[in-house]
Amino acid sequence: MKDRKIEEYLQSSLKNGAEGHPLKKEETIAGCIAVMRRQKGYVEEERTGFWQFLSDVLRFEGLAIFGLQAGVLLLVCMWAGAIEDVSHYIPVFTPLFALAVMPPLFRSQFYNMGEMEAATRASEVEIIIAKLILAGAANLISITAFFCVVMHVQNSSENMGQIVLYGLVPYLVCMTAILRLIRMHRKERISVYAVAAAGSCMVWGLSAKALPWLYETSAAGLWIVLFVIFAGFFSKELCFIWEMKREGKIYGSIN
Repeated sequence: MKDRKIEEYLQSSLKNGAEGHPLKKEETIAGCIAVMRRQKGYVEEERTGFWQFLSDVLRFEGLAIFGLQAGVLLLVCMWAGAIEDVSHYIPVFTPLFALAVMPPLFRSQFYNMGEMEAATRASEVEIIIAKLILAGAANLISITAFFCVVMHVQNSSENMGQIVLYGLVPYLVCMTAILRLIRMHRKERISVYAVAAAGSCMVWGLSAKALPWLYETSAAGLWIVLFVIFAGFFSKELCFIWEMKREGKIYGSIN
C-alpha cells in the first residue's frame, strides 16, 4: 500500500514539474546568460567559418594526406615507366591513391575518437567533409600527374579518354567503399578492406594479360557504363553526407 502511494506521489510530482512553469525556466536560462556576459573580460566568441575550419584541418592533416599521395605518386610513376604497355595497367595503380587517404580518414575510428568528434563544435560530418575535400584535391593532383606521365611514356595523347576511364573506374569503386566504411563505423573491417583493395590491383593486373580485349577501343562503351554506375554510387554517398550535415545528424553510428 505504501509503495503504491509513493509511486502515485512521484508520478504526480514529475507531472507537475513537467507541466510547471516553462516561463520560469526560460527566465532562469536568460538570467544565467546575462550573468555570464556581465563577467569582466567577456568577449562574444566569433563562430568559425567552414573555410577557416578547412584551413585548420589542412594544418593538422595536410602533411599526412599530401605526403602519402606524393609517396604513392613517386612509386607509381617509377613502376609505370618500367612497363611497356602501361595504358592497360592503369587500373592497377589508381586504387593505390584511394588507399593512401585511408590513414587520415580513419584516424578517429582507429583511436576510438568518434564520440569526441561528434561532440565538438564542428560536427563529425564537417570533419569528414573537410578531410574528403583535402583528400579529393590530393587525389586529383596525383592522378592528373600520373596521367601526364602515362602520356609521356606513350608519346601520345590520342587515347586520353580511355586512359581517364581506365583510371577513374577502379578509383571510384575504392572511394565508394571507403565512404561506406566511414558510414558503418566498423574499425575491424578497415584492414580487411585494405587487403581487398590491394588484391583488386592484382585482379586488374591479371585482366590486362588475360583479357586484352577489355582495353581495346571497342570496349569503351563498357567502361563508360561502369563509370556512370560507380560515379552514381559515389555521388549518392556524398549527397548523404551533405544531408546529414544539413540536418545536424551523425554520419553513421558511434562505436
